[in-house]
This record gives sequence, structure tokens and C-alpha cells, in this order.
Amino acid sequence: MKIPSGHSFYGQEVGVLVFRGKSPRIPGDAGHAGSFGYPVRYQIVDCGFMDLVEGSGETLEKLRQACKQLQEEGIRGVVADCGLVSLYQRELGEELLFVGSSLCQIPVIWQMIGHSGVIGVITGHSGLLRESHLRHSGWREEMELAIQGMENQPHFSEVVIRGEGNLDPARMEAEVIAAAQELQAQIPGLRAVVLECSNLATYSRAVSEALGLPVFDTISAANLMAYGLCPPHYC
Repeated sequence: MKIPSGHSFYGQEVGVLVFRGKSPRIPGDAGHAGSFGYPVRYQIVDCGFMDLVEGSGETLEKLRQACKQLQEEGIRGVVADCGLVSLYQRELGEELLFVGSSLCQIPVIWQMIGHSGVIGVITGHSGLLRESHLRHSGWREEMELAIQGMENQPHFSEVVIRGEGNLDPARMEAEVIAAAQELQAQIPGLRAVVLECSNLATYSRAVSEALGLPVFDTISAANLMAYGLCPPHYC
């Protein structure tokens, strides 16, 4: 096998788009390189999550240029750090293998649960997650969803939404579990949970154990993409 020339560094297949900010990141969060079992390359996009609520041509162009930069450096697949990037799943996916959001797993999960029951979505802010984000991720009306926001959880609101203060992982975990349990109490037919916000993926195991349900997040979506890019060599 011959190795093509043309890059300044090698050994990275997956790139991660992150938005400029100062919120702390810990393992499990896509903004922390220790979350991945393989090397990743980060690219900062000069906008914030509020630019993704309605979306714009300017935001799309910034994301497209960031992906192009990663491609020029040899990256073959890109995952976005914010679930609201799902607005641009189709446009960016036309240009390279792209995971705009953990929400893109909803159609697969719907198949896994036999088109029955309800998929819960825990989002950073229920008022910012629109139907357009879901539709661009592949959701259709027959896929039963229940949305639970984190905006009323004080520590999450302080650290993630407002970008203030230091992260207390134990306190954050308690808030995520509380939101998940509230969702389960309201939805008896809950079969699986998707954590939309990448800051929540650190607590997927805790949520799964608390609810007794499968949990999917940004990292599970990234891992699926990474597997496709470099499947294990068995022979």
C-alpha cells in the first residue's frame, strides 16, 4: 500500500468543529479530545450556538469553510460539537462524511425499537431546538419523540448556556439525571434517550443506569462514523 503525500501531519481521520468559547470541557464532551478512542483534529468556527437557532447563509459558509480546511489537512469525516448544527446536515454531508448532531441517530434508533414507544431527547434548551433541527436530522412524524430541556437546571444554565463559572461534574451529573428522570416520569412508553447537547454526553452512562434505558449521544454518532472510515482489521 502506498501512502499519498500532500499533508503536514498524518494519523487523524476525524475532525471536530467547535465554537469559540470558554466553557470547561471534560471527557465525554466532544470538546475534550479524551472523549475519543482515536486521534481527532479540532477546528474552531467563529460563531456561537445562538447562530444555529434559525441559521443563516453566513453561518453555513463558516461551517463549510471549516470543513474544507479540515479536508485539506487530510480529515475524512467531521463531527459538530453542537447538536443544532443539524440544520446543515444535508449541505455539509454532500461534501464529506458529516455528523451534524447526535439527533441524526433518531431514524436508526427508531428502527432498533421496532417503530414502537417513544424516543426521549434531552436538549440544552427546549426553546431553541426547533422542528427544523429534527427534520434535517432525519426525523419524521411517525417517529415518536418527547423533548426535555436543561434550561431550568441552574448549574447547566450557568456553565453551558451563559458560559459562566466553573464546572462541577457531580452537580452537573445530578442535574442531567434529574432531567432524565423527569422525562421518564412523564413518558411511560420511553424506550431510548438521545442527548442532543454535546456537553451532556459525559453523563450518558449515569443516565442509562438511572433510567434502565439505552442512551445515545454525540460520541456514539462520532464512533459510528469513525468505524466506517477505518473498520477493524480482523484477518
